[in-house]
Amino acid sequence: MNTQYQQAHEEARRRFLVDPSKCYQRHIRELWGELEPRETLPSLKGAVVSKITTEQAADIILKYEWIAGDPRNKNPLGRGIQGCYGLWLNGELLGANCLGRVGGGVGNICGKYQTKTGYLMRGACVPHAPKNAASFLTRYTCTEALKDFGWKVFFAYSDTHDAAEWGTIYQACGWFFLGEGLGRTSKSGHLDFLSPDKGEIITSYMLNHGTADERIMGMGWTGKKGEKRATLKNKGWTALRRRDKKKWAWFEGTPTEKFKMSEACRIHLGINKADWPLPYPKRTTA
Repeated sequence: MNTQYQQAHEEARRRFLVDPSKCYQRHIRELWGELEPRETLPSLKGAVVSKITTEQAADIILKYEWIAGDPRNKNPLGRGIQGCYGLWLNGELLGANCLGRVGGGVGNICGKYQTKTGYLMRGACVPHAPKNAASFLTRYTCTEALKDFGWKVFFAYSDTHDAAEWGTIYQACGWFFLGEGLGRTSKSGHLDFLSPDKGEIITSYMLNHGTADERIMGMGWTGKKGEKRATLKNKGWTALRRRDKKKWAWFEGTPTEKFKMSEACRIHLGINKADWPLPYPKRTTA
């Protein structure tokens, strides 16, 4: 990632930490809208979604996608990419999605359909893309991936904890909400820390990225690796477990095929019939 992109992500992350009521990806879009101002295109009329190269997708993803801008991520475009799709309008690339396959239980959404399951790893649109561009791109990405790879089940994540994502795009596309923390152990997740007076929170992101180091050193932390959280606990800070990574699924095919996949998904995840489909999560005050 070039220096300009990285600096933009650093500023967007700073803005996000100040105002987490907006998702990180909105902050990075707004920032680039300030750096490279253009009027929002009026409509999606004439827009198409088609397969693009990894290099074409990188031009969008590295610039606007929050996971790609995370310095912890050694695979900014996603690991094991098998296909990328772009949103085109009047010859301009306005958005990109990266998809691939993963092994193990992560992609086991509907049991016997596991070999026909694709993972939507990354996605982003330019700031001046028309309204509903992201949901349009997501919807037709699945249609094209079915033709190209035979994938019928698609899944993706929205990270409420690190990026304030509530799956708005997936909700707009009618995807199924599968729940949170799927595939994790009961003890896994993020740990934030609440101050004794309950007036301050130090997030796991701040702990992992060092943005709270100076604050914790003021409490007596010596800088030794592995002792940040112990220092906070010793000072009376309370650990708050966060398990907000939400999982979503979409089924592509005929109405009969979609029904069968939905039933297989419900049974596989052990959700009672009366509780399926799960209600969509709602954004809460940060």
